[in-house]
Amino acid sequence: MKAVSVAGKGKVQIEEIPKPGVRPGTLLIKVTYCSLCGSDIERVYGPHWDTGSPRLESIKGSILGHEWVGTVEEIGEGVEGWSVGDRTVDGRLFCGRCWYCVRGMPFMCMGGRVRGHPYDDVQSDTPPPPQRYGALTEYVVRPAAGRLKVPDHVSDEEAAMSEPLATGVTSVLNAEVRLADAAVIIGVGHIGLSVLAAAKAAGAAPLIAIDRIDARLEIARQMGANITLNADKTDVTKEVVAITEAGPDVIFLGVSSQAPGIVEQAFEMVRYHGRIMIVGNAAPATLQPGRWLTKEVRVEGTVHMGESMIPAMKLIENGQVNLKPMVTEVIPLEEAQRAFDSLHNGTNIAVVLKP
Repeated sequence: MKAVSVAGKGKVQIEEIPKPGVRPGTLLIKVTYCSLCGSDIERVYGPHWDTGSPRLESIKGSILGHEWVGTVEEIGEGVEGWSVGDRTVDGRLFCGRCWYCVRGMPFMCMGGRVRGHPYDDVQSDTPPPPQRYGALTEYVVRPAAGRLKVPDHVSDEEAAMSEPLATGVTSVLNAEVRLADAAVIIGVGHIGLSVLAAAKAAGAAPLIAIDRIDARLEIARQMGANITLNADKTDVTKEVVAITEAGPDVIFLGVSSQAPGIVEQAFEMVRYHGRIMIVGNAAPATLQPGRWLTKEVRVEGTVHMGESMIPAMKLIENGQVNLKPMVTEVIPLEEAQRAFDSLHNGTNIAVVLKP
């Protein structure tokens, strides 16, 4: 079967690998769509290629892809509750035994894996090395236990975006967003738009989207942003404070740019006793402890956790979010290089690859 693997800095390649076989307790799933995450782009284009980072050992040759939807094609021995033709999405796995799992925090599992990250221990009986198998391929084998089914009237494109939406749901839940909380999303790419959708569903108002690319801001308006601001064309801190009177209740940093000063800007923009949620891989920042003390700002990192896949799918199923504007192009798996390049250079916002 065909698969997309990391070939080098800025390079992916199509290769032929063995089709995996179903095993007891697992499902053989034919991948319908696989979306590209910002973390996939970082692994292919990131600075580790220039520094000789130890990360390269696990990244080179790996098959990425953890935002996907597929159809069950074969069912392993001992599996109940699944039928051939059912659709499913992937998510974080957990061991159930580590310090975090036994204390009710399986999303922080010390042995947990999101399939398609290049540190995964998956499909270990199938060569080549086990860390290579994400969903940028034609078939995957996954455990049946704890797997989420896709409702009949949720489209494949929306289902493929349920994992990034779960990131948005997690960040909104962790930020304790309440009705009419003023919320700002800085960086409305793939993840920022997912946060926007979740914040809209939670009742945040006004919703203010900030970016440097007008096309992204237009998508943000389509997805429910009340106000959009281009950071290259206006003083966004001044504008946001004027709109919200005291500064927003919560700011979500969806940026993965290494441009300096973004975290510091958010810290000055947010109201006293406000919240800043770091959802993207922003540049290193310096915050003054005295200023932090007097503003009483809560700064928190947040990532996708398995439990959020369920509310994310419920929001899609019941029409509480509209993710369709996010997907700016569907690209054949054979054109994976073009897909990666289009996200790296900003041509697309979210791309789904079709094997």
